[in-house]
Amino acid sequence: MSNEIPRTMRALVQNEDHWVQVKEVSVPALQKNEVLVKIEYAAQNPTDWKHACFMSEPGVQSGNDFAGTVVSLGDNLSTPLKVGDKVAGCTHGGIWKDRGAYAEYARIESDMCFKVPEGTKLDEAATFGVAWVTACQALIDSQKKPFPTEGKVPEGTWYIIYGASSSVGLFAVSLAKAMGYRVIGIASPHSFSLVKSYGADEVLDYHDKDKAVAEALQITGGGVEYALDTISEKGSYEFTLALMGDKGKQLNGILPIPEEVKKINPKINVTSTLMYTLFGREFNFTPAAPKDTIIPASEHDHQFGKEIFAKTADLITKHGIKANPVSLKGGLDDVPTGFQEQKELKVSGKKLVYKIAD
Repeated sequence: MSNEIPRTMRALVQNEDHWVQVKEVSVPALQKNEVLVKIEYAAQNPTDWKHACFMSEPGVQSGNDFAGTVVSLGDNLSTPLKVGDKVAGCTHGGIWKDRGAYAEYARIESDMCFKVPEGTKLDEAATFGVAWVTACQALIDSQKKPFPTEGKVPEGTWYIIYGASSSVGLFAVSLAKAMGYRVIGIASPHSFSLVKSYGADEVLDYHDKDKAVAEALQITGGGVEYALDTISEKGSYEFTLALMGDKGKQLNGILPIPEEVKKINPKINVTSTLMYTLFGREFNFTPAAPKDTIIPASEHDHQFGKEIFAKTADLITKHGIKANPVSLKGGLDDVPTGFQEQKELKVSGKKLVYKIAD
């Protein structure tokens, strides 16, 4: 890998046709507390193609999850990284013209990434991005529970994860087990073995709601206090609320909560998180839409984002948090094809990862 930093680079950029293409752009300049990372691997999320189709303006860079090598240092680093360090994490792609993971180089805040521990492959490290921090936001920050590094939930406490074979779901299963929960995952039968391999104690079929609800209530002795819905559409909220029974306190989703869902069981707090708030910057979530959706900066969320990445290496090495299953897809030029496959629901039980560096 060459240490020479060019002036321009190849990056995936939003075009005028509600899609993305590879273009030559300037290598981003660093601000304080930022490092320049030569991207070796970038991992795909559903939000990537959704930004391309519906949310991003022309000219902005795409992609969030990455792993690579630090090649240049900005001033006043909060985390003492050095040139040559292998790091991974996520950035806020799809919004800015100089931030994106589907690129040969990316500017990354020093405390919003983690040093990849020995024994963790870089392509697997690249999966610890959007889905990983989303699981942490829900299970720990929103539901007010300690990281596994600081404590455990009471022994025998059950937790339910709807969509357990999704990227967020697999991280949530792994994290919930590290937190001390007994876990019920809701998935399709073809994913049962995958979900169990991440630690789930029981896995139930989402195709038969009545049967799954009856089994969950029997297993848990009447329900659970906390749950996560990683699908958050097409009736999944209603399904998960039924699984929680009379014990329910809080259900977290990953998409905005419809008002009618909040009324199903007023005793249960149904809420959602948005991982982009972890970067501590105000942004317009829908710049390509007729009406802006301004998301204010949250210092609380920013501090929690830093905490996630400060703990991630230990959570991998000492608490058994597992990367998503990796499917190497190709290189930068292959990303639009991967977007299309995920848009057409052809990606299941795996994380598409691209080799960016030569």
